[in-house]
Amino acid sequence: MSDELQALKARIARLEAKEAVLSAFNRYLYSLDTGYGDEIVDCYTEDAVLDVPNFPGAGGDDLHFEGRAEIAPLYAPYANGPKGIRGGHHSANIAINVAPDLNSAEVTAYFMTNTANGVQGGRYEGVMRPGTDGQWRWQTLAITSAWGWQAKDFDTVSEPVGLEYSPFGGRHAAYTP
Repeated sequence: MSDELQALKARIARLEAKEAVLSAFNRYLYSLDTGYGDEIVDCYTEDAVLDVPNFPGAGGDDLHFEGRAEIAPLYAPYANGPKGIRGGHHSANIAINVAPDLNSAEVTAYFMTNTANGVQGGRYEGVMRPGTDGQWRWQTLAITSAWGWQAKDFDTVSEPVGLEYSPFGGRHAAYTP
């Protein structure tokens, strides 16, 4: 095989890995927004490290977790209640750099989340690795809250809806090569 063809195959493999990483990132966000708690936790490797500096629900304290067992309780509230489209994790400026050996990918993105009475924003920064099943998962993730505010007096104009209107059942359209 020519060097040029070999280089092209390597570039295509990295591009496919990039698509798979983006799909894994979106799976994480969709799972948060629709209440699939087990799927959120499955977005992490067994030995993942999660850091959440300046976590709003902890009075501005920094949170640190090692392994899925420690991470799981943080996401337990997302699985409570009926599955539905509620809140929203919006991401922008997503950058993915897959290593040439395809064994890791650096991921960065800005985020904004909204609730009925407030908004918050910050950064996602981490490393994903492919599992033996081919699914990319967070090995390390830092979720940094950089800003946010809550409204003290507000009117609710829309309630969360169930998944009866979602043709995919609230799950994202995952990339498959």
